[in-house]
Amino acid sequence: MVTTLLDHGWKKFTRSASFNKDVATSVFLGIMALMMVGYSLAFGFTLNTLITKGLGQDDSFTFLNMLLLYYFVVEFVMRYMIQNLPVIDIQPYLHLPMKRSGIMHFLLIKSLVHVMNFLVLLLFTPFAFTVVAGKFGLGGACTWILSIWTISLALHYLVIIFKKQLDDSIWGILVFVIFFSLLAAADYYSWFKLSDISAALFSGAASGASVLLLIILLLCTLYFFCYRFFIQGVYTDEQQISTVKRKAQDFSFLQGFGNVGDWINLELKLIFRNKRPRTVLYMSGLFLLYGLIFYTQDKYREGMPWFLLFVGLFITGIFMINYGQYLYSWQASHLDFTLTRPVSLRQFVESKYWLLNTVTVFCFLLSIPYAWFGWDIIFANAMLTLFNLGVNIFIILNMAMWGPKKINLTKGGSMNYQGVGAAQWVMGIPLLLSPYVIYVPFASFGRSDLGIIAIGLTGVLGIVLRPYLLNLTVKRLERLKYSIAEGFRQD
Repeated sequence: MVTTLLDHGWKKFTRSASFNKDVATSVFLGIMALMMVGYSLAFGFTLNTLITKGLGQDDSFTFLNMLLLYYFVVEFVMRYMIQNLPVIDIQPYLHLPMKRSGIMHFLLIKSLVHVMNFLVLLLFTPFAFTVVAGKFGLGGACTWILSIWTISLALHYLVIIFKKQLDDSIWGILVFVIFFSLLAAADYYSWFKLSDISAALFSGAASGASVLLLIILLLCTLYFFCYRFFIQGVYTDEQQISTVKRKAQDFSFLQGFGNVGDWINLELKLIFRNKRPRTVLYMSGLFLLYGLIFYTQDKYREGMPWFLLFVGLFITGIFMINYGQYLYSWQASHLDFTLTRPVSLRQFVESKYWLLNTVTVFCFLLSIPYAWFGWDIIFANAMLTLFNLGVNIFIILNMAMWGPKKINLTKGGSMNYQGVGAAQWVMGIPLLLSPYVIYVPFASFGRSDLGIIAIGLTGVLGIVLRPYLLNLTVKRLERLKYSIAEGFRQD
């Protein structure tokens, strides 16, 4: 059965219409995985030196053990972002003499072939056989590294349960991160020392096999729960019973804006009712916190003011960039139907224009609390918002027409490269660099403040020329609409 399923999976991959695109994506991901392996090994071999000399810690073993639970919190978040749910098209096998339980075990075990499941070995195996083996012998080093690896595998199945139960919602991961952030704060202020618990746990893992056996029991328990969740989803009757009806979103106030408002209403429903665009929206909200990394450090505010332009552009235009790069791909499944209806393409384009611009203004308003770090930040963000509204919006509206790919809206956005084409890689260049074309000439003469004002004035000029620029965009879409629709049918 295993060889049959592997053979069918390989044939499905090689015979798909998008095989060439999948191969290119797989090669790119393979290169990224090799880079991750190389960096992880280099970090693993220098870990002891970094702790003892770089951080000035005498006992690197105890210090590392204190941080391991926090490492697994970070790994959980990374897994949530890049690890997808294991899937298999099971319908063709239900009438065959193949046990459903065997198919589910195959699916769950196959899912272990993931770079994250071997990352912990690359990071900590050199440390185990150099430092831990020197303290507890070869047996202690083996039980220590196996305990860490088993916890990592347990996280693999915990993320599957987490995503399956919460329907890939961002709110669950937010609660998780906030909870452990509070634990980290309590540890820092010595209210509750999670680091002491971590040190005792992993020191015990090196001293004997009892901790390893408990962790293996945890892994088996999580595997069992995953198996139960998946085996229950095999039966069609149970799937229908467990189906939960979502509350229909209806932004009726948009009806007052005519046909453009109706188009925006449909677009908002598409966003909130489907995983991938909904994930883009939630992640854009998280990236509003991006400024806390840089605005709190004087070396960026005073020594690298040009870099703050990038931060401000990113904060105010993150939704425009993330959602806009697939602007027409979101309607891929029903674009043919749209083109057969007596609809105005201008209203279709205007609805996207107003949706992206409205969210951009909303992002700027949410960034106003950064005034705590200086009103110059808010001024720069305001100028960059104007630039996004007048210039970057038209770059996105036009570049998104460059060979858009079909997207499955029901799939999550984590490590999902469906719909990614050349335009998505190239689009970021003019979006992020165009403000510097205006800023650099002024900054080179020591008038960076005038450069920021010039960026805002350029955006105002684009807003004033909006009717003309929209006409050019609509005419271009008129020329390309049938080739775009044909491309969606071929994917």
